Amino acid sequence: METAVVRVSVAPVLAARTVTSEQVTQALLGAPVQVLARSPRWARIRMQDDYEGWISTAHLGPDPCSALEWVTVTDLWANLRTRPEYRMPARRVAFIGTRLPLREREPGWLGVALPADGVGWLEAHRGRVHPPGDEPPPPAPEALLATARRFLGVPYLWGGCSPLGLDCSGFVQLVYRLHGVRLPRDAGPQSRAGEPVPPEAVGSAPSALLAAGDAVFFRSAEEPARIGHVGLALGEGRFIHAAGGDGVRVNDLDDPPYGERLVCARRYLRNSAPTGG
Repeated sequence: METAVVRVSVAPVLAARTVTSEQVTQALLGAPVQVLARSPRWARIRMQDDYEGWISTAHLGPDPCSALEWVTVTDLWANLRTRPEYRMPARRVAFIGTRLPLREREPGWLGVALPADGVGWLEAHRGRVHPPGDEPPPPAPEALLATARRFLGVPYLWGGCSPLGLDCSGFVQLVYRLHGVRLPRDAGPQSRAGEPVPPEAVGSAPSALLAAGDAVFFRSAEEPARIGHVGLALGEGRFIHAAGGDGVRVNDLDDPPYGERLVCARRYLRNSAPTGG
């Protein structure tokens, strides 16, 4: 099967082969994908989280050769410059979580391979260098929530997975992925991952039983049998989430309409413990 990588900073992945189609998710610069079908203008891809959709072929490049070391962007975004010099223009912008092969080093700078486009330079403190396949250790809940709070104020974007815009499940997936924990893309499958937080009965997940970093799930207003929203518990009866029309913000679990729609919670960290409510 053909493989490729994303060659733009963030690429929309669409439900159909038209620019007016619904954006179902996004793919970041350098993300590897499997190409399931291809036409001159469009490719159907499968991403690393098994999500599928259509992407412009102009946004894809050849899969690069293997690298001894990789760089993961740790700032919300970083300019990838033409040379290791502050006055140089940016060739690309790379968003947090972007992974690219390390090609060169200069004092204070990292040169990363841009798909089909040479080398881009970022300041060394804006990225983490690691060998292939290396993942950060499972996070403490406090570290996970510190990452979540970095996105406060980011606008809501359906299908969004970057600091340019996030939807609710994209936000939860991204926060956990930055700490090496892989989750499904959508809220429904996320509500079946990890371990259930007792009690499991629908409509009851008291804040006293929630640990910081637990995912909290809410039924859809339009389809009550379906999970329609997800956020991350902060403790003390509060949660952080990406809300349509507002962006990433903090609410109380009993704020309307969330209190009446709270369905369940799931735990993805084994070192979590209830915080009290």
